[in-house]
Amino acid sequence: MAWLTPKLDWLPTDSINAADFNRIENNTAEVAAYLNSISYSIPSLTTNTGRTKTSIDFLADINRIEQNLETVRAHFLTPPGYQGAETWTQGKGFDNADAIRLEQNVKLLMEYGLLVYQSFLYCGATICGDTGVIYVGI
Repeated sequence: MAWLTPKLDWLPTDSINAADFNRIENNTAEVAAYLNSISYSIPSLTTNTGRTKTSIDFLADINRIEQNLETVRAHFLTPPGYQGAETWTQGKGFDNADAIRLEQNVKLLMEYGLLVYQSFLYCGATICGDTGVIYVGI
């Protein structure tokens, strides 16, 4: 799938649903694929983007989402503003701030991946001319 615009305007009255978790996992997979395409070595991630209205997520599923983001971060970089993973246990509530954190973290990873790629373009490449002089191109 393609990158899906993260939802960053979660309200306290909003409830996260199957489509929201699918978007977060899709975007995490997209970030990993993009980083791999620009020569980073992001390990394979286990994701689930096939949730439906009747799907039920368990603590292990939410912890897997958290760990997937941490895996990408650990093999790439920690962007400024990135908020670390939570470990979900029975009785711990998930609210709009948690949804914002997950969506923001995946967005930051993608934004910084794009910035890193753009910086590659400005690093220059060695170009040898006909006169035997080595020039550095920009």
